[in-house]
Amino acid sequence: MKRKAIVASLDEWFSKYVRLSNADDNGMVNCFTCGVYQKWNDRIDAGHFQTRSKYSTRWDEMNVKPQCKRCNMTNGGQQYTFGIRLDQIYGQGTAANILRKSNELSKFTNSELLAMRDDFKAQVKQMLKDLE
Repeated sequence: MKRKAIVASLDEWFSKYVRLSNADDNGMVNCFTCGVYQKWNDRIDAGHFQTRSKYSTRWDEMNVKPQCKRCNMTNGGQQYTFGIRLDQIYGQGTAANILRKSNELSKFTNSELLAMRDDFKAQVKQMLKDLE
């Protein structure tokens, strides 16, 4: 499997994991920035506080939260609001720490990426079973 395909597969399973792990028992989730309440797989993305181009935080649960498509795509991710919410939930300085971490260089081997993918995939499959 080529690296690009590995990353795409990891992204897919991580996105599902982020949305499902934040969903309630009915599979409903709130947008992290505006609060809209929707089904985990209906117009909800895995929105990044720091851009996906920064591998050190690309698959970091603190950096990625469920966001409605309006906030994530139309409104550019609502980064300022995202950062404020991070600090409100996890404590003052969380957003700054994620920003700092995002600027660190991280290199993952294909094996490490596949291991992360397999872990998220297993967790997603279990969460989907739990929703049934």
